[in-house]
Amino acid sequence: MVHFRFPIDQLPSALQDFASEMETIVDQVFHKSESKDESGVHTSQSCEANVAFTPPMDIYETEMQYNVYMDLPGVKPEVVKIEIQDERLVVSGTRDAAVQGQKLSVHRQERTAGKFSRSLRLPKKLDAEKIEARFDNGVLHIVLPKQAKPIPRTIEIKTTSV
Repeated sequence: MVHFRFPIDQLPSALQDFASEMETIVDQVFHKSESKDESGVHTSQSCEANVAFTPPMDIYETEMQYNVYMDLPGVKPEVVKIEIQDERLVVSGTRDAAVQGQKLSVHRQERTAGKFSRSLRLPKKLDAEKIEARFDNGVLHIVLPKQAKPIPRTIEIKTTSV
């Protein structure tokens, strides 16, 4: 992974996601290798994580939570892994090839199969215990609730009578 000269978390929050995405893109560009599978088809894989494809992801913020949507058509929910590692949300898994184990001649192959992984830096003010995920019609929806804002209050000073 590419490391910046300064910690990303020192950037303003709006730039942290951008810096994190740039870090991912640089990794994908500079750490890829081309190889051929058993059928002679060229495949592109990341040397670091052996990632075959990067599913698209949308992130929306509301007053109460962040919503992450990831397109995972053809992926079974039981092979998707969602983790929190070092202040990052990591989603990974595998999409099986549509046709497997048959000797065939490939005329066009545009759909990618294999391992995938996406990660994003989490905001510091999340309620990690309440994170939820749903999978519906090939779309993974992860709900990242924000921590409740502290309610300002006045603290009464007690005195002892002498």
